[in-house]
Amino acid sequence: MVRAATPPRSRILLAAKELFFSQGFARVSTDDLAQAASVSKATLYRHFEGLNGVLRAVVEAEVECFEQGVPTDVETEEEFVEVLISFGSKLLRFLNQPEIIRFSQLMFEEARSHHDLARDFYSCAYGRTQDDLSRLIQKGVDLGYLKSEHSASDLAEQLLGLLEGFGFVRALLGLTSQPFENPEEKSRSCVRILLHGHAGSPNLLDRTFIPARKP
Repeated sequence: MVRAATPPRSRILLAAKELFFSQGFARVSTDDLAQAASVSKATLYRHFEGLNGVLRAVVEAEVECFEQGVPTDVETEEEFVEVLISFGSKLLRFLNQPEIIRFSQLMFEEARSHHDLARDFYSCAYGRTQDDLSRLIQKGVDLGYLKSEHSASDLAEQLLGLLEGFGFVRALLGLTSQPFENPEEKSRSCVRILLHGHAGSPNLLDRTFIPARKP
């Protein structure tokens, strides 16, 4: 149960997350949500235009949790590389969470019959993450740490593709409960691949990557 002392908007989001996870988006009504959040329907509509707006806010809240603590300040090439690795490892740890896997499964299930919902989910989750990484990569390009004929957005999409690979697909299909066994090592490997083709300095890889430790 959602605590009555919690502000109404927060109660709505907490209740919505629980209901969406347990029942699926299509099976939740505004009456169900208002009752679970201990608010009136008038209060619900005062904070959100409808269930799509509630879901969008739930997704945005999850992404904001990921964004907290992601470093963005860099002054050297070495710091830039470490920030990229940190971004990737934090993303993979985020995607390792069972509730994030379940939520993504739910969104893909609902996307077939709710195209507006699918568009909102992509924009709030994948699109926002790509934008965050694009800004970081653009900073590296501006400072000369990266050189490429491709846009920062394209490079961000390439790196995100390397990071997720088939690991998250296996999790969505229920073939594994933990898509990424070692997020930091996975991220380090993916960033190295990106830099191999786009490093601004010829010896950047030698200066920022040490040989992997033997098990």
